[in-house]
Amino acid sequence: MGVPTFLETGHMTEGFPIRVIHTGDQFNYAAHWHEEVEMVFVKGNYGRIGVNSSIYELQKGDVLVIKPGDVHCFLPGTQNLTIILFRMELFTSSFIEDTDWLGMKQLFNKTTVIPASTCKERALGEYLSALSAEESNRQAGYKWAMIARLYDFIVQLLRTIDPSEDSDALNWQITTSKKFEFIEGVCEYLEEHYAENIKLDQVADHIKFSKFYVCKLFKDIKGITLMEYLNHFRIIKSEWALLFSEDSILDIAVSHGFNNINSFNRLFKKYNNCTPSDFRKKHKTNNAKYEG
Repeated sequence: MGVPTFLETGHMTEGFPIRVIHTGDQFNYAAHWHEEVEMVFVKGNYGRIGVNSSIYELQKGDVLVIKPGDVHCFLPGTQNLTIILFRMELFTSSFIEDTDWLGMKQLFNKTTVIPASTCKERALGEYLSALSAEESNRQAGYKWAMIARLYDFIVQLLRTIDPSEDSDALNWQITTSKKFEFIEGVCEYLEEHYAENIKLDQVADHIKFSKFYVCKLFKDIKGITLMEYLNHFRIIKSEWALLFSEDSILDIAVSHGFNNINSFNRLFKKYNNCTPSDFRKKHKTNNAKYEG
């Protein structure tokens, strides 16, 4: 079982801005990010999803709306999800007023949990189920029906959740390719060299920006520093090594970019609330092979 590309691309059907994914009883997926909004509907009893430096413990009926560009992963114990991805281009038609578009940007400018009680009260789960059913049945006009159900869902969200008052949303351009090109370049470099002793000078030289600009823009877009992002990625990669290899914890620490076992243990515990040894004992499986 390999680790997927950190930047996930090519997963949408060409020419159609919505994708529906159904997972099984047990679903693990390594850290990745993409330009699409992701909505995760928990159909099973439990979902454990990491987003940036946070972990969301979800129950049946909860919905997690993940902001474009946020790094997220699905951790052991996650069950039966319906995942819907869509591109914001659906909502950029010229007939939409600037004030309405601002509300839409604010709605998707942060990752948000919608509890099962709210979903039930506002019938949000029904809209997602109806959208999913259209994709499964594929009757005449099903793509138009999927878009219609998504619009219905978004309207209910706008009427349920108070949009963020964060003024940064005024300047947040979801479809601006340059920011994603910048992040893609940085993330691909970090992914390729994460096991090395990466210096900020190296990243800046690769991206052809100043160190100051790299740090500022990365923090503005991701909400965390470049080194926080790199260390989180290292920890996530090390989790897979702990699960699917027989290497010692020291060897895993060194091969994943950590200079000493103490810093590895400290950061691992920060993100997982347990030591690497405890994590391995709790979750280790021999059903798959780690490929690095």
